[in-house]
Amino acid sequence: MNDIQAILVDLDGTLARTVNANWHAYNQALKEVGVEITRRAFDAKMQGRNWREFLPEILAEAGIDADAERIALRKTEIYRTSLLTIEINTALVSALRLARKHGLKVGLVTSASSASVHRILEAHDLRDIFQTIVTGDDVRNHKPHPEPYVRAAEDLEVPIGSCLVYEDSEVGMISASQAGAQVIQVVF
Repeated sequence: MNDIQAILVDLDGTLARTVNANWHAYNQALKEVGVEITRRAFDAKMQGRNWREFLPEILAEAGIDADAERIALRKTEIYRTSLLTIEINTALVSALRLARKHGLKVGLVTSASSASVHRILEAHDLRDIFQTIVTGDDVRNHKPHPEPYVRAAEDLEVPIGSCLVYEDSEVGMISASQAGAQVIQVVF
């Protein structure tokens, strides 16, 4: 194992349990355009993916001609009302704060939109932990592509092989592994 210089963490399912808030907001936004989707089907489509990938699929399967970006924007509006219902992985937060105290760099790497990420971090007073935040809006290729993790390591000016990544999803672990980082799966 390489010497660890930075810790990179995923947001949804790793640092925070956002699945219920996401489901509620996306479900409501999709219903507004006439799309009915079960929770199970939705979870299978969205896990670890950016809305640009899963919303067009959901709309196509439902036979609905609607603008995915408008639905994502509406989801963000609805999501704002449920930020404080999001459960934070307090053990991981404590570990990240301790890592920073001991000189390690810390970054957040997520497929979520920048607006949603920053609202969550502000609502839960977590912004100060991270020296870089890479969102789905910041990269061309989303997880499972390695670009998000490579970008975070570059932002922190550390070799990707010296990064320890905490991830929950298969696509996130693939992304981090293919980037060359060391990966630990988190079950939260």
